[in-house]
Amino acid sequence: MIVPLPSSSRPARAVGALALLVLLSACGGTAAPAAPTPAPTSAATDVPAGAVRVTGAVRDPGRVLTVQDLAAAPQRDVAVSFQSARGTENHQERGVPLDALLPAQTLATDPATKNDQLRFAVLAVGADGYAATVSYGEVSADFGNRGLLVSLIEDAKPLTRPRLVVPGDVKGGRYVSDLVELRVVRVS
Repeated sequence: MIVPLPSSSRPARAVGALALLVLLSACGGTAAPAAPTPAPTSAATDVPAGAVRVTGAVRDPGRVLTVQDLAAAPQRDVAVSFQSARGTENHQERGVPLDALLPAQTLATDPATKNDQLRFAVLAVGADGYAATVSYGEVSADFGNRGLLVSLIEDAKPLTRPRLVVPGDVKGGRYVSDLVELRVVRVS
């Protein structure tokens, strides 16, 4: 029996929809496909051009790395090659190693848990909402040491906004252009 809900009962509708999905799955029925997940929203879209906000499971959330902060940090050069929709791309990148911007002591780790930093990931978010995740184990020089970079210069040309560079990736999907946020998350 279906009991109609008053139009002002939005929470009840959500519970009713959830109950319907549970009943359908228990009976072997199917429900309409779920709506696509919206692109991640970012609290960092208000950062000045060239700056990056560090958020999430860090000891100092909300810290903004300005253009000057990034330029003053230790720089590294790396040659990268990856596949994209345009074919093979080869670039010379110069920027700040990600582990220099997010050393292990900046993470909100539990000192009583062995290698707790391995339970973290970094979600890099672009100004357009595009996002990609890297594990902190890849970032850390003590573990994966993948040489991830927040690039400021590509092919000898300064970038308007930094770009996350993931050396060794076959495809460039985790390269995040117009980087505005590094969101650290605990995944376990």
